Amino acid sequence: MSNFKSNLMDNFFKRPVGAAVLFLNDFHFGKNLAVLNRAARLVPSDVKGFASLLSDNPNADPDHVQDVINLLDDYANDVDDNLIFKLNKQ
Repeated sequence: MSNFKSNLMDNFFKRPVGAAVLFLNDFHFGKNLAVLNRAARLVPSDVKGFASLLSDNPNADPDHVQDVINLLDDYANDVDDNLIFKLNKQ
């Protein structure tokens, strides 16, 4: 039981966002590093959240991670375009 609890509590929210970037980056050997660094700067809690979810999934593969990276890139684009703030005002 204690091992399960320690695994459950070990997530990327307790670590710097760079640890989440490195975890996600390892699936593609650096191909998406620029996208991940930009996402880490603009939406760090999302980067940490998705890294935490993927680290808990034993079946995560590069295709799944690429989908997550694409989504993080979309989130970063939304922040850059102030789209999130426009939606909140409506």
